[in-house]
Amino acid sequence: MTVIKNTAGPGAHDTGARNTEARNIEATKAIYAAVPAGDLDTALQYMDPDVRITYYGTETIPYAGDYHGITEAISFFATVGQHIQIVEMEPWRYIAQGDDLAVWGRQRFRRLATGYEWQSEFAHIITLRDGRWLYFRDFMNSALTQEAFSR
Repeated sequence: MTVIKNTAGPGAHDTGARNTEARNIEATKAIYAAVPAGDLDTALQYMDPDVRITYYGTETIPYAGDYHGITEAISFFATVGQHIQIVEMEPWRYIAQGDDLAVWGRQRFRRLATGYEWQSEFAHIITLRDGRWLYFRDFMNSALTQEAFSR
């Protein structure tokens, strides 16, 4: 979102906020490109040491849960990579306000053990600090993912 400041005259924009928002979107795009490609090192460069990842779902989904810190983030991505392939990731809308970012899109997955594929739209709610993910929440149709792991 654009922030308007009156101190520099009518209509002047806060370029600091716009720069922060642009940096946060670029960091998120870098993670979105790195993770499906299996490039965890690049993804981790854009994560705060205190990162928290929350993936909502039941215990049927092996990677559902709440992960805190880089070590647990690595565990999350390793568990994801052991069970699924992200076949396609298509974010189509980014809305930024300061260090908060909402992303809407669609993902397609393949379960490695069975070859079963499914897709779901998603909403990712991300809080960043200094251009790095601090808190990532993944909202998608977890019923479809649960079904994939029940097959």
